[in-house]
Amino acid sequence: MSAQTVINDSVSIGAGYANQTFYSIAKGTVLSIDNTDWDLAFHTDNREVAIFINSKKDVKLYLASNDTSKWNSLDTANRTTKQYHNSDSSWSFGAFNREAPAGGFDYGWGTYNATTHEIYASKIYFINYGVNLWKKIIISKHDANYTYHFRYANLDGSNEISVVLKKSPYANKNFVYYSLTNNTIITREPDFTTYDLIFHQFEQEIPYTYKVTGAQQNRNVKAKKVYPVSDVNAATVGTTLLSKNITSVGSDWKTFDPGTNKWTIEDSTVYFIQDVTGAKIWKLVFTGFGGSSNGKMYFNKTAYASGINASSLTTLGIYPNPAHNNTTINFYIGCAQNVKMSVKDLTGKEVSSQEINSTAGFNAFILNTSSIVSGTYFVTIQSLEGIATQKLIINN
Repeated sequence: MSAQTVINDSVSIGAGYANQTFYSIAKGTVLSIDNTDWDLAFHTDNREVAIFINSKKDVKLYLASNDTSKWNSLDTANRTTKQYHNSDSSWSFGAFNREAPAGGFDYGWGTYNATTHEIYASKIYFINYGVNLWKKIIISKHDANYTYHFRYANLDGSNEISVVLKKSPYANKNFVYYSLTNNTIITREPDFTTYDLIFHQFEQEIPYTYKVTGAQQNRNVKAKKVYPVSDVNAATVGTTLLSKNITSVGSDWKTFDPGTNKWTIEDSTVYFIQDVTGAKIWKLVFTGFGGSSNGKMYFNKTAYASGINASSLTTLGIYPNPAHNNTTINFYIGCAQNVKMSVKDLTGKEVSSQEINSTAGFNAFILNTSSIVSGTYFVTIQSLEGIATQKLIINN
């Protein structure tokens, strides 16, 4: 592989993680904007009806009733029964969509009518968007002209407001936003073809839902976390294992140590990201995090043509190393085949050897080292695409 240029860069989302930053890996920050001026986000794609809530602002959504006829007679004492959160894996499932089954005509907040090609409300919700700021809200329908209709009011029914929100003026955005505080539609995103990642604070389910700070992918941007990687300057990747999960980059590239009150960047971790154009795969390695004082995230990035070195064998890492009883051998290979893995001592004597039925892309193989005497060895992967060797220390 020819040498690639490594570029150091950083992104800031401001003190207290107040902003949302739309970032192009090739060009840098596209837009950084206040992330607390909206409450609801409506997907603009004509094939989507996802509705998100602003978790950064602590907007909370609760089921009020599965009977839409009860709009005027809701029991507000039950307003905190079932809470809904945004999906952290797909832009197709906001908090309003969370009870939608896979496939079918149920979209969570409403049900599709095959005759009219419209989606009609099936639920009423309570929404909290600030201290003692409660409303009841219903998404009345999404009509055949790709327009959302919704209304909201105080819990006693007063101050009811109806909104008609057309998608067409925002076709170049992923979402159009709405402020319940100001009763206004807000346009705040750049063109979705101009950026790859969104750096911000958001909710993630790992395994419980709580706020994290990191990056999510733009729609159609694919990514993959690779760990452990012992030599981040030698890793290559094809496109086969990249994921559309929007939180493939996410937040777990860092950890907080309460003992030292400092953030630590995870070692031997890289992210491969195919950009929004599909023309390049970028390798992203985080190098620092400023925390809530400035919201800065530091990283370096390296560009490759999409699918570069997909026909070459690359050893990505051995972890743990030193090993005790067992370790994991990670390697990338261009096509499925049987490969030979051998362990040799410093004299070249083979102490372990086996065939591995590998698949195209990344492979992880657990090597049992319990019967091997402590010392320094070399692990070799031999395939039709070449040979890769890496040092292994065994402490049994």
